[in-house]
Amino acid sequence: MIIFEGGSWGYYGAALAVLGMAGAIVAALRQGRSARLPLCLRIVALALLALCLAEPSWVGEEAEPGANLVAVIADNSKGMQVVDAGESSTRAEKLHELLSEPAGGDAEWLAEIESTFALRRFAMDRGLRRVDQFKDLDFEGSASTIGASLEGIRRRFANRPVAGVLLLSDGIATDEIDPRLIEGLPPIYPVLIGGEAPERDLGLSTAVVSESAFEDAPLTFRADVVALGYRDREVTVRLLDESGGEVESLSYTPDSDDDTRAVRFQHRPEKSGVCFFRIVVEGGEGNEATTANNSRLLTVNRGDGPYRILYVSGRPNWEFKFLNRALAEDPEVQLVGLIRVARREPKFQWRSGKGDSANPLFRGFNPDDDSADYDQPVMVRLNTRDDLELAAGFPRTAEDLFEYRAVIIDDLEREFFTIDQLELLESFVSRRGGSVLMLGGVESFANGGYGKTPVERMLPVHLGGVSKVPPGDDLALDLTRDGWLSPWMRLRGSELEERDRLAGMSGFHSLNRVAGIKPGATVLAQVRDGGSSRPALAVQRYGDGRVAAMMLGDFWRWGFHNPDNRPDMEKAWRQLTRWMLADVPDRVSLELKAAGEGAVKARLRVLDPSFMPLSDARVKISVRGEGSDAVELNATPSDSEAGVYEVTFLPESGAMTLIEASASDSSGLHLGAAEDGWVANGDADEFRRLEPNRELLERIAAATGGKMIDASDLTGFAKDLPRMELPETRTWSRSLWHTPIVFLLVLACFAGEWILRRRRGLS
Repeated sequence: MIIFEGGSWGYYGAALAVLGMAGAIVAALRQGRSARLPLCLRIVALALLALCLAEPSWVGEEAEPGANLVAVIADNSKGMQVVDAGESSTRAEKLHELLSEPAGGDAEWLAEIESTFALRRFAMDRGLRRVDQFKDLDFEGSASTIGASLEGIRRRFANRPVAGVLLLSDGIATDEIDPRLIEGLPPIYPVLIGGEAPERDLGLSTAVVSESAFEDAPLTFRADVVALGYRDREVTVRLLDESGGEVESLSYTPDSDDDTRAVRFQHRPEKSGVCFFRIVVEGGEGNEATTANNSRLLTVNRGDGPYRILYVSGRPNWEFKFLNRALAEDPEVQLVGLIRVARREPKFQWRSGKGDSANPLFRGFNPDDDSADYDQPVMVRLNTRDDLELAAGFPRTAEDLFEYRAVIIDDLEREFFTIDQLELLESFVSRRGGSVLMLGGVESFANGGYGKTPVERMLPVHLGGVSKVPPGDDLALDLTRDGWLSPWMRLRGSELEERDRLAGMSGFHSLNRVAGIKPGATVLAQVRDGGSSRPALAVQRYGDGRVAAMMLGDFWRWGFHNPDNRPDMEKAWRQLTRWMLADVPDRVSLELKAAGEGAVKARLRVLDPSFMPLSDARVKISVRGEGSDAVELNATPSDSEAGVYEVTFLPESGAMTLIEASASDSSGLHLGAAEDGWVANGDADEFRRLEPNRELLERIAAATGGKMIDASDLTGFAKDLPRMELPETRTWSRSLWHTPIVFLLVLACFAGEWILRRRRGLS
């Protein structure tokens, strides 16, 4: 940019120059054509003199030396030791050549940057760390935490002038990169290291395990096998338990040189609790790029039951008989029954001849107590833990009700419960995170008077009024689209077999009609009633828990008339209760998550008997690695959440770690315990992908305002960087008039004019 600093002298000079030019032009017109060239020289000289009086200067901005920061991050992970296809040197050797001179000093482009900027050198592997010289890189890091490293740059240089960040990596990240965290970073200039993937390698890119909702609850293992250069060669995948014993294996032959295939195993471990497994892939003899990605560790926490369900019914019925029989075969579920065998009656009625007020219907059910009064309902307790459990009937306090994980209400009118008990049921679902299932019956739903109660608020259906329409006859059950998509609703392995099973079911004769389905609820099963379909089973989330409504009142009929259908009915009951018990929290629950740089944060949530946060607990966490002694750690209360206690630890890379936590109150009373497992697949994660990830680096560059830099253009980039937009700059000014060339040009013009005039005989 050019500015004029002469002020009013510039205007005076311009006026004088115009007058001089005008006089010269008048004189030249009198002298003819021979005076044209001398005239031009005089005009140029006068214009230069007027310009000098205006004092023009060239002004610009440049980087303030040493004021701006430039960070250079070099990937120091083991993944850089890969040799690309058609290459003889590793990515690490190429990176070392870019960063260092043969004599051991910095490369020329680094020295160029350091001459203007404050250069910061970093190595990236499990975390981001400062290094003095790049020649000290050993490329032995077990991870490439690109996301955490960029976040580390943000924290280190917050509110400081950063001109840019050079990221030299193959782009294969072992951590998740949140796009929201990238925004706001200084410009990132990635330099891709590496070319094509190696010619031959066998590895597991991912491996996950999930637990099914089916009655036998098998674990489903899934692994993605990547076979490079293994066309027509047999590949074997094995599932091993934590002792190294083979559980299952399969073999296949890739039909291409770049084959990716998903393999699955299903296995039901004999023990509950925390289990560790390993998936291994083998391909016979052959030179692989690396064997570090040939196996992966997995962990699953199957819990430790039995999990307790409270069943409360208004009368003995067939439903409880078949439900109890079905759950008796499931060691993980315990059904506790509270069944009314006689309603409450006024005392002045039905006295015995001896004047006894005890209800004779009660005698014989509980031999230890046969004195139930007429004005109290006669209840029978089944499968209770001891004589005190449910002795007073349905629980009246959160401490008593919240020890169950699910509640089933069957054919029981609203008047059985007090207002406090109804609200307690709602809290059981919304706050405790439990599940409630209401079964159909003569005194369920609207017929039971549940309208405008806390129970109606959480049910997935609108009850409406009492229906005067008969319940129907030979109602055929069918699954809705959502029912077909819910695995726990199906009993067969294929759709065709499932449809045959549904077609063979006996019809139902009792249906509670409802006014409608609430927004957010899901209908999983329906019955055909004449020409229309009506909901038979609906579910929804409510607060932290789940609520289900089965409108059929004679579900038992499925296996009653045809004994061949009884196994299917019992399996359906087991799968329904498993769904109800899934994800219901305990008072003491343990959560593990990665904390960056290979560390793991253990978070233990501790709740009191009413499932409110407990802030004065004492929490101890035991960490035991594979083949090592347990280490005891004390967890401290979280700064952001009540009832949560945290501790961070560093597990061994490539090992299985068992974490056990226990909590006690301030007086030392044991509150509960939890356990979980953690596996660190350091090398397997690092080598899960061998082809450089250019797409990731391009996204990072675009999101931060940077650009991809080719390795061969680093010298040119270092020279151009000072001229880019920078946080800290200084203004420079160079005078354009106070220079020898301007005065020499003026003299040359006047001298040329004088010479020409002399030669042409002009005055």
